[in-house]
Amino acid sequence: VGEVEKAQVLNIEYFMDDNDFSGKMNRSQFEELCAELLQKIETSLHSTDRTISPKAKDMNAIEIVGGVTRISAVKERIANFFEKDVSTTLNAFEAVARGCTLQCVILSLALKVSVFSVTDSVPFPISLVWNHDSEETEGVHEVFSRNHAAPFSKILTFLGREPFEQEAFHFNPRRIPYPEAKIGRFVVENVSAQKDRDKSRVKVRVCANT
Repeated sequence: VGEVEKAQVLNIEYFMDDNDFSGKMNRSQFEELCAELLQKIETSLHSTDRTISPKAKDMNAIEIVGGVTRISAVKERIANFFEKDVSTTLNAFEAVARGCTLQCVILSLALKVSVFSVTDSVPFPISLVWNHDSEETEGVHEVFSRNHAAPFSKILTFLGREPFEQEAFHFNPRRIPYPEAKIGRFVVENVSAQKDRDKSRVKVRVCANT
């Protein structure tokens, strides 16, 4: 005989019009109501695994941080995806404090510790659009792909006879949590044609940093 699942009592005082609310719900009912949200966890895990290194199967240990990760249904899905038990020994405040402390020790000249490397990334793709000479069309190029390592610099080569403008932006504004897709506009100056009026090669350094 299986163990009977106990229902949790929910009480909210003065919920509406000075009336209290009281109800009961067990874990199965809760997970059924949250089914669509829980599915997004697996979708995010699969999406992340396609873009990170090492892959999920190659990781030695999994530590999950945050209050929501304590929900059994969340822990279960993460554990199943990585095919190993997950650890919840660190809360969000401790994660920030320990990370800052460790980084300070690494930067300190008075102490010697093993360097702990943290690679930041570009969360959303960044593209450049620029105006060519009048006889050519506008150019667009994705400079930093999603989850590209940051900070990171690239040298791009352009052909031109005169100064031109470039605009950095997020290519798909519907998938970013920002009200504005445009990042900034930049002017590349001191560009002129060669003596034979041919185009000059212009090298532009672009950098994704903090």
